[in-house]
Formats: sequence, structure tokens, C-alpha cells
Amino acid sequence: MIGALGVSAFTVFVLGLRHGADPDHIAAIDNVTRNAYVKTPLLSRFVGTLFAGGHSVMVLSISVLVGLLGARFAAHGALIETIGTWVSIGVLLAIAALNVRTLVRGGERIAGAKTRLLPKRLREGSSALLALPIGLLFGFGFETSSQIAAYVLVFGTAGIGGALLVGAMFSAGMICTDTLDSVLVHRLVSHRSARLPAVMRVWIGSVTGLAIAVAAYELAQQLGWRSPVSDLVVSLVLVAVLLAVFAVVFVGTRRVAEPLSEQMAAEKV
Repeated sequence: MIGALGVSAFTVFVLGLRHGADPDHIAAIDNVTRNAYVKTPLLSRFVGTLFAGGHSVMVLSISVLVGLLGARFAAHGALIETIGTWVSIGVLLAIAALNVRTLVRGGERIAGAKTRLLPKRLREGSSALLALPIGLLFGFGFETSSQIAAYVLVFGTAGIGGALLVGAMFSAGMICTDTLDSVLVHRLVSHRSARLPAVMRVWIGSVTGLAIAVAAYELAQQLGWRSPVSDLVVSLVLVAVLLAVFAVVFVGTRRVAEPLSEQMAAEKV
């Protein structure tokens, strides 16, 4: 029993890691981190943690609700998960399209579908603490609700306690990935060198590719294709790919170079 519970907890943790790698999460964290860096450079490193904290409030609330409803919710669980998946596909494709346009225009920020729907004060505010309400609002998304509900139904076999365990482990995984997101964006914002535009293209291009890959995978499943590997393996692969991108960006910004203006001045001399 304890062994099975441990496996379930680890599985949900990995699914949380994958959720934290959602391109819309990355876009929102990228936006707030850049806005907050000017006034609070130190706190802006933890925008991802704050975002995941606000998001976790909704995750735990949904977990408890599904745990309370139990069998009554399970009767509609498949339909809710299907709707959530289609919403997710639409959002991911929108993110991909927006970021392709960003790459073509030479932009430096990751574009997010949900980020554009936020009130102007949240979208353009310079406080790192705004990540809390933004994360909370993102938790209202149907794809998040359907994912958590599905995981609670599958793994939460011990009533409210089991549901809370599922929500807590999912949130823990999400906090890890989202925190890493903001630490990386902080590094990008604080780095100045001639290589930065190329590194930014890698970052934006990777998020765009991730959105397309996940959307294609979910779409194929909705059309009847069955993956030869489990969702856990797919989640591990996606997280591993994102970590590889983080490593590439980290190496590309490992040396804090002189500002471009100083470099150009030195070359003229």
C-alpha cells in the first residue's frame, strides 16, 4: 500500500513538473520577471515560485472539490478531460503562432495567449508580487481544472486526504519547474553581450517548438492514436528537453560580458 502510494505520488509530481513547463506558464513568468527586474532585481528571480504559489491555491481547491464530489464527479470526468484537452490544444497552437511572429519580428519576449487576456495592471505591472494573482487566475483555466480532476480521480483513492496529496505533489512539481523558469529569465535579462540575441532566439524558438509538440501529441490522442509509452514517460521526456534548453541558455550566458556599448567603444579605440 505504501509502495503504491509512493509511486502514485512520484507520478503526480512528474506530471506537475510537466505542467510547470507549459508554454503559457513560461510566457507569463517571462513577462512578470522582465517587468519586475527593473525595480526588484533580486525578488524577480522568484517570480516563478510566486506564480506557482498562486496557481497552487486553485490546484488544491479543485483537488478538494473533486475529492468531495467523488463518484458524482467521476461520471462526467471523461467529458471534462476531453474538453480540457481541446482547450489546451487551441491555447498551445495560439502560443506557437504568436511566438513565430515574435521570432520573425525579432522580439525578445515570449508571447502567451492567456497573458494577453490579463488586465493591463497585471500585464504591465512592475511588482514581482503580481505573479501571485496572475498564477491564481491561470488556475481558473479549463485545461488546468480538467487535468487536476483527472489526476485526482485516478490517483486520489483515499477521499479528501488522497485528493490533497495529489494536489500537493502536483503543486510541488510545478513549483520546481516554474521557479527554474524565472531564474533562467532573470539570467537572460541581467546578461548583456553580443551573443544575447542568438540566445534569445534559442529560448523563444524552443518554447514555440514545445508548444507545437505538445499540441500535436494531444491532438493525435484525441483523433484516436494511442501512445506506445505512458503519460509519465512523455512527461519525463518533455521535462528533460526543457532542462536541456535551460542548460544551453545557461551556457550561452555563463559569462557576464561588458555591455554592448562598452564593447563597441573598445573596438573603436
